[in-house]
Amino acid sequence: MASTTVRIVWTLGLVIIAANSFAGQSLAPPFAGDSVAVLGGEDCADGVVKDDGTIETGYGWVPSAVDGRYVQQFEAAEFRSRKMEEICICWTRTRPDDSVTFSVELYRDRGGRPARSPEASLEAVATLVPTFPDGAFFSVDVSQADFHAPTETFYLGVKWNPSEDEFFFVCVDKSEETPVVGGWFTDDRASEWASVLDNNDPTFFGHRAMMIRAKALEGYFPMVPTLSTWGLLILIGTICAVGALALRRGPRDR
Repeated sequence: MASTTVRIVWTLGLVIIAANSFAGQSLAPPFAGDSVAVLGGEDCADGVVKDDGTIETGYGWVPSAVDGRYVQQFEAAEFRSRKMEEICICWTRTRPDDSVTFSVELYRDRGGRPARSPEASLEAVATLVPTFPDGAFFSVDVSQADFHAPTETFYLGVKWNPSEDEFFFVCVDKSEETPVVGGWFTDDRASEWASVLDNNDPTFFGHRAMMIRAKALEGYFPMVPTLSTWGLLILIGTICAVGALALRRGPRDR
C-alpha cells in the first residue's frame, strides 16, 4: 500500500472542534496557514481528482461512534469506464496510534443522496498515518472486487470504527480555488445521510473537496440494471400471480 506525504504550515496549537446537526458528531483540526502540494507516489493522480493536492483540515468522528462514514460524489462520465481499479484516501490523525482499519465503499444514488447500504465494500488498513498537519494518501486496489458505478452519479468513501481507531481524519481541501464537490456523512446513530454542503455545523464551512480519489480500469463495463425495493416487490408479485394463474389452469384431462 503506497503513501504520499502532504504538509501544511501550522502555527497554532491543536484545538478540536466538535459539533453536528444530528446524532453523529464530526471532528476536524482547524484550518490555518498555507498548504504545500502533494508530491509523487501512488495517489490516483492519473485518475479522477477533485482536490488540489493540499490539505487544510480533516473530517472524523468522536470515539462514541462505532460506525462513521464519509463519501464524496462522483460522476460515471468522469471515468474511462464504470469499473473501479483503485481508490485512494488521504488520512491524518491527532493521537499516537498510527494505524486505522477501514473500508472503502461505493454507493449508488438514491434521489440525490447516497443509498443507505453500499453496493460494494472492501476492508483495508492504513499504517504509519502522519500526524496533522501532515497527511498521506493510501491506495486500495479494488480491481478484483465489484466496484462498478451503478448509477450516473455515485459516491465513494470510507467507513471505520472511531471507538477503536480514535481521532483519525479524512483529509480535506478547503482552498478557495478548488471547485465545490458534494460530500455526505452518517454514523450508527443517524437514520440518514447528511450533506456537508447543507449543514449548520461549522466544521464543514468552506468545504471544497474531501481528498478521496479513484481510478477506473480501461475497457467497456456496461451498467448492470438493478431493481429498487419497490421494483423487486412488484416483480415478485407478478411472478407469484403468474404462477397462481398457471396452477389454477393446470393440466386437463382430455
